[in-house]
Amino acid sequence: MNVTVKRSRYYNFLKRILLQDPKHIQLLILPGLGGDHRMAHSQLSLPYDSITPDYIPFEKNESLVDYTRRFCDSLLKSHKLDLTRPHFIAGYSLGSAIGMEIARIVPVTGLILIGGPMKSSEIKFIPRIFGKYVCWWLPLWVYRAAEIFVAPVMRMVSGISEHEIRLAGVMYHELARGLFREGYRALVEWNGCPIDVPYIRIHGDKDQIIKSPKPDKHIFLIRKSKHLVGQARPKEVNDIILNFIEGVMSRNA
Repeated sequence: MNVTVKRSRYYNFLKRILLQDPKHIQLLILPGLGGDHRMAHSQLSLPYDSITPDYIPFEKNESLVDYTRRFCDSLLKSHKLDLTRPHFIAGYSLGSAIGMEIARIVPVTGLILIGGPMKSSEIKFIPRIFGKYVCWWLPLWVYRAAEIFVAPVMRMVSGISEHEIRLAGVMYHELARGLFREGYRALVEWNGCPIDVPYIRIHGDKDQIIKSPKPDKHIFLIRKSKHLVGQARPKEVNDIILNFIEGVMSRNA
């Protein structure tokens, strides 16, 4: 057997060993609107090398596409992304859209969209109209004053635990100035983009923000769950993510 063949077999063997180690896989988890890295705490039990960055501030009237380029540049400059390894992105709500746009900029092995739209028209009528015609002209003090309503409203409509509700209030309080307003506006103006990598969508079937898509091979609906499905039903969501990543990696091996 010649040296070239031996070396090729060795490298293939090494590749198989690496692919079998979940820690070799990097999982970028992006928060939803109003959240930060703490939003991902329920998914940190997944056996991957997870990174959970906070968003950089939006610029006024910045498009989601332009924002994503700047955000992706910041991740690359910070060396948080290791593009030499298999790399998956999981995004909640707004994070789904940003994840789709990142996949157009850097190599991505797979996408996990959790309660997120694939284009702004999938946002339900009232939230979409508010984002398109109201949110952008409200002064920032209104968003700060609205902080007192976060917990009461979430108790009524979110379906998440009291711990998650308190965490949501803290994250909103500490959110960068203007990020909620500009992020909301940018999302409702976003027209979507093609996906050229393996992907899945995970939604609550009672989502009050995003129109629940019809189930197919890419779509998993979790019964009796609303928009914050990653926080309300972490075990089911984590099992779906595990199965998806394992399936993609086995096909790539």
